[in-house]
Amino acid sequence: MLTFSPTALPQLQEHALACYPAECVALAFGTGTTVIRVALLDNLADKLHAMDPAEYPRTSRDFFAFNEAKAARLVREAEAAGEHWLALVHSHIDCGAYFSAEDARYAAPEGKAVYPELIQVVIDCQPAGIREARSFRWNGTTFAPLAIHPEFARNR
Repeated sequence: MLTFSPTALPQLQEHALACYPAECVALAFGTGTTVIRVALLDNLADKLHAMDPAEYPRTSRDFFAFNEAKAARLVREAEAAGEHWLALVHSHIDCGAYFSAEDARYAAPEGKAVYPELIQVVIDCQPAGIREARSFRWNGTTFAPLAIHPEFARNR
């Protein structure tokens, strides 16, 4: 189970609340199972949707996309500093912290996980604030629930 350092947790909470009503996205780095640092990323979904709505029919309210070249650079830098990429974090807007079919298509296209060791964290972001977060891990066939993270709960 992941734990979140006293600096990483509020950064993720702030990011989710600041992005609302768009989904947030972040990379979580650390050692062992403790997230000690996060990289907050821009959700590019609206830009992609504006450029090509047929290819990207969803907006940032129900989809996230990020600069994968930047993410790869951040992962290399973290590894060079002795950290590991532990989790991909994103929020769901007004619908709960669950691993959606869209999340599964992104994380495991054609039923094969892109990063099978990576934990997926979904934050439940609502108008009043954050209810909770839940984490999921690839079990060989699907992303199974790993843990509920009530420590994410926060009012606006």
